Amino acid sequence: MKKKTMNRITLTAVGCAAFLGISAAGLPVHAMASAQVPAMTSATMQAAAPAAKGVKAQDQILQSTSPYLTAHIKVPQLAGMLDTHYQDVMNDIILSHAQKDLAQWEKEAADAASKAKAAHQKFHPFELYISYKLKSDGTGSPRGIVSLEVVTEGFTGGTSMPRIDTYNVKNVAAAERVTLSDLLGDNYKAKLDADILAQMKKDPEKYFLEDYQGTFEEQTFYVENGTLVVVFPKYSIAPGYVGSPEFRFDLKGPYGDKTKPESTRKLDLKKTAKYTNAHGTEMVALRDVALQLGYELKWNPSAKTAEVRKGAQWTSVTVGKNAYFFAKTAPRALSAAPVLQQNKLYVPLQFVSEILKAEVER
Repeated sequence: MKKKTMNRITLTAVGCAAFLGISAAGLPVHAMASAQVPAMTSATMQAAAPAAKGVKAQDQILQSTSPYLTAHIKVPQLAGMLDTHYQDVMNDIILSHAQKDLAQWEKEAADAASKAKAAHQKFHPFELYISYKLKSDGTGSPRGIVSLEVVTEGFTGGTSMPRIDTYNVKNVAAAERVTLSDLLGDNYKAKLDADILAQMKKDPEKYFLEDYQGTFEEQTFYVENGTLVVVFPKYSIAPGYVGSPEFRFDLKGPYGDKTKPESTRKLDLKKTAKYTNAHGTEMVALRDVALQLGYELKWNPSAKTAEVRKGAQWTSVTVGKNAYFFAKTAPRALSAAPVLQQNKLYVPLQFVSEILKAEVER
């Protein structure tokens, strides 16, 4: 089967994937231009059919004031998570994505209508759909995994290109994102990629086998009824009629739930680069700290700032600036400012226990 060329519509890129563990199946052709969030004619909260137990989801309805766009938008807002701060941040980000998508589509619809009028052509209003499914409410997994899928799809009169965003988090006192390595172990990729390819080869006419490159770090997936579901963007490895291909694996079988217990989230000083400064303060390498505790580290060389994120838990440190904070807490001074030593960024050990609230093993 030959892959056919198609024009893909514009969809907003997800801006906070690392922040909340958001993975997105969908390939936007350009980033969203700056736009003000539109005023809503109504934003009502309606109970969506939640699961009987665990985390629940409610609809927040967004409507468009544009005569050039028909919007059907239900934004999920979660309730019932143990970590209410994480829940609030997650809800804010999901809502913000939807508002920005709506603003961008209103702008593009207005631009298209203006061009159609100038060319004396008939304009058909664009359509935007945003819907969701709470795939797991946190009660079906031994680690309390909540999985949410949000689908954003727009129509301009031709073929659509849906974007699928998934949010996977542990519903525990200090919520955190769930990655494939959390579920399947650190060396999962080779087996998972091979098993997905094997499923594709069972129906080769249905897939573009030559385009399959395996899973990637921010692979889109969700957990549902004890099953891991790996999702690929529409048109990426199959023709359009297939939709967004999904591959399912039973977490009770060979892909048994290997989520890391909370007790493993400790800093082992024996495996951490460290030194004691002139004032007697123990300094530890931030990259080693992030790796052991499951945080993602992003270094900004021009600002000499490192950003550390894990789910809604985040902070940043700047070389020479003795001001530490966590999430939305006020900055405070510790025993030393971050320093660079031999191309490594060091922070006081106090940062691990007092800012990240992690245990330290000597």
